Amino acid sequence: MTIGEALKSVRLHAGISQTEMAVGIVSESFYSKVERGVHAIDAETLIEFCRFIILMLLAFLHKLIISHLLDHFLS
Repeated sequence: MTIGEALKSVRLHAGISQTEMAVGIVSESFYSKVERGVHAIDAETLIEFCRFIILMLLAFLHKLIISHLLDHFLS
């Protein structure tokens, strides 16, 4: 599996668009080409994508925990 394929897999599982994934990191066009294996990315750019993915995961976990706590205290 290439880096582009891995990024695409994570993106699709997260349910976000290429535009959302690329914003603030690279152009949507460039990102699309990374997923398709046309362009490579350097380590710094990969780290930026990883940071974005981690922030998405943390936001998801935060919502899950808050929801669980609210369910617990309201029931």
